[in-house]
Amino acid sequence: MKKSSNEISHILVISTVGALIFSVTGIFLGIISNSDMVLLDGLYAVLSLLISTLSLFTSITIKKPNRESFPFGKYIFQPLTIIFNSSILLLLCILSLISSIYAIMQGGRNINANIGLFYGVFSFIGCGIICLLLSKNRKKSDLIYAEMLQWLLDTCVSFGLVLGFILMFILKYTELSWLIPYIDPFLVLVAGIILIVMPIRLLYKSGKEIISMSASEEVQYDIYNIVKKKNLEYNIREEDIRISKMGQVIYIDLQNIVDKYSYIQTIEEADIYRNEIIDEINRNFTNFDKWLNISFTEKYYSRQIN
Repeated sequence: MKKSSNEISHILVISTVGALIFSVTGIFLGIISNSDMVLLDGLYAVLSLLISTLSLFTSITIKKPNRESFPFGKYIFQPLTIIFNSSILLLLCILSLISSIYAIMQGGRNINANIGLFYGVFSFIGCGIICLLLSKNRKKSDLIYAEMLQWLLDTCVSFGLVLGFILMFILKYTELSWLIPYIDPFLVLVAGIILIVMPIRLLYKSGKEIISMSASEEVQYDIYNIVKKKNLEYNIREEDIRISKMGQVIYIDLQNIVDKYSYIQTIEEADIYRNEIIDEINRNFTNFDKWLNISFTEKYYSRQIN
């Protein structure tokens, strides 16, 4: 897992450097071109820089052991980081929507379309490259997946930016040239509507993890099949399994109900079963840490103590 954690950190460093480049370029060109859309993209990149830096810090922090203060690990830092990052992005989207609506009501905005088009092409190519890199590694960490979504949306927005500025050049020589001042705030409005989906989605997903709701159906299905297959081998007819996920760790609590017909009657046999389950889960979930508790009892008991 150490090698995987180092790979995650290296990938997040690339995302951080990319965000730094686009933040400086976007804000500078947004100001001199008088384009709110370019400026929004630059501000979005600034937030991306802060988010990538925080994600990188979180990735490094999670790797550092501290059993005394965090006996179950620091995995909660990951969903907390994603919630914080998503909240900032959600705020930016809301502000951009308000700004664009106000600009449209005020008669639009005249901008330097040449600079805007240059930045749009530059941003589309650059964001696309980083997005592809993150996409290839998205299953290694939820932090990388969140970063990938962020860059994917930025790529889509940059593509829309290019189309918008091309449309300005076309309308310039038609009777619809009066629409040109409205194109930039309209692009901001559309971008805000598109971008706002991602933080809401991530807030919901990470919120579920923090309150320890069940893991995804895919994770539950795979683990349940592993347990069920193994229990058939050991003639265990009934089990109760609970699975939750927080950040990069999967928590599994398995209670096996055994009887005199089960093939587990001693501690040694229980240890063999446990090791086989651990090996099988590790083979199927290589990109996650796992916390596993297995108990054997003749009668079902409630975990909750009143």
